[in-house]
Amino acid sequence: MIPYYYIKGLNQLSELRDGFVAVDEMWSIIDARTSQSRKNKLVADILMKSRKRNLNYSFTAQMLDLLDKRIRKIMDFTAYPILNPAETICKVVVFRTGYPNESHYMSQFYYLTELVFKFYNTNEEIMMEEEYNAPLVPIFQESPDKKPIEFKTWEEADKYAEEYWRKLIRRGVRLPS
Repeated sequence: MIPYYYIKGLNQLSELRDGFVAVDEMWSIIDARTSQSRKNKLVADILMKSRKRNLNYSFTAQMLDLLDKRIRKIMDFTAYPILNPAETICKVVVFRTGYPNESHYMSQFYYLTELVFKFYNTNEEIMMEEEYNAPLVPIFQESPDKKPIEFKTWEEADKYAEEYWRKLIRRGVRLPS
């Protein structure tokens, strides 16, 4: 429950600065849905501009081999999630680089999936447009059953989120650790 931008077009990716970018099935966005020249531009933006723009990318991919090798070469780490049979606990094994093997093993951790599953629909299909000519709109959503709140500026969304968390803390709600 943090402010975010919901990206609807590939062109909006180049507008992002200072933050964390989460992309579901990134390989499909920079491969099947784009022309070769558009794909090359997106890959170049990710490779060359992410550090200069202070962006950290996190993404899912069904198979690492589907990712452009240039992206795999600059990946800081790869995390493999493994669900228990009941899908209530997830074990995540973390490797250095985009080429995981035993010699690149870093660590592992576990988490309860309930909160993640509340906010993430694994069956939702996202159809990102190549060009989406609308400004990025800062959003905050208090819970999955509440409608997202749109703001004019990131600062307004951030201030709202900060006050939202302060109210929860004052009410004694335990924050996730």
